[in-house]
Amino acid sequence: MEDNGPARQLTPPLTCQIEANSRDPDWTLVHFTFVAEATTLADDCDLVCSPAMSVASYHGQRFPALAFLGESPELLGTYATFLVDPGSEVHVLVDSEQLAVVEQAFTVLEIKPLWQMVFRGDPAILDPGPAVPLTLKNLPAMGVLAKKTENSTMGEELFEHGPAVGIWEGRTLAAMGVTRTRLAAVAEIGKIATHPDYRGRGYTVSVIAALVQSLLAEDATLTVFAMVLQNQADFIRLYEELDFERARPMYLVRCLVGGEGECGSRGDREGKGREIEIESM
Repeated sequence: MEDNGPARQLTPPLTCQIEANSRDPDWTLVHFTFVAEATTLADDCDLVCSPAMSVASYHGQRFPALAFLGESPELLGTYATFLVDPGSEVHVLVDSEQLAVVEQAFTVLEIKPLWQMVFRGDPAILDPGPAVPLTLKNLPAMGVLAKKTENSTMGEELFEHGPAVGIWEGRTLAAMGVTRTRLAAVAEIGKIATHPDYRGRGYTVSVIAALVQSLLAEDATLTVFAMVLQNQADFIRLYEELDFERARPMYLVRCLVGGEGECGSRGDREGKGREIEIESM
């Protein structure tokens, strides 16, 4: 099919592609970042798409997060310059096949290998222990725990996608976990953290168990997963003991978007989630 250049909105063909492929949980697990940015996170994203390549840029964190559907490194590199300033650092989470495309499209600064851990067990046998639901009023305590564990900062958006749970020791939040991403067929849990003073008590296990049970109580058809660094052997073993399995290797890539001379000109970006005009290429 001839590539007639990018459009700046979720086109009907792309909508149909996402809807059709999302019926397959395995496809959704591979492409969950793009699907999330093009749908549930759309208010904080910019999108460029054409028949051959679709690229989304999420601006809700320190560095823009890119996600894409397509196989052309040239188009990926070019379309990225419509979404972020040339010379900017971006993060891309990809599987093995997409990694090869990213390595050709951008200057790669760092690659962190991860496992996508998928829950395959019976939620009824999990033990949530003392874990209880967290609400927006607990956000300050969550922020304190995030700093204690060198976790990323916490915001109100963490309560938009699903349950958040925690374990209290008096007025101290000793452990927590949240629903990071929620789509029609899959849900990602994350931000799992335990206060250094309260480790060794099984709180991490209880938090993960509580999150899985809460999500599957809401929708028993959901596939629940987590992303774990491959060098975190103890954490991987913990998930496996909870009946998660290593579904596939994934890679968090920190890379540099090329300058205008390398990847083409960039349209003016007016703000996150807004329409912009991009000339056909």
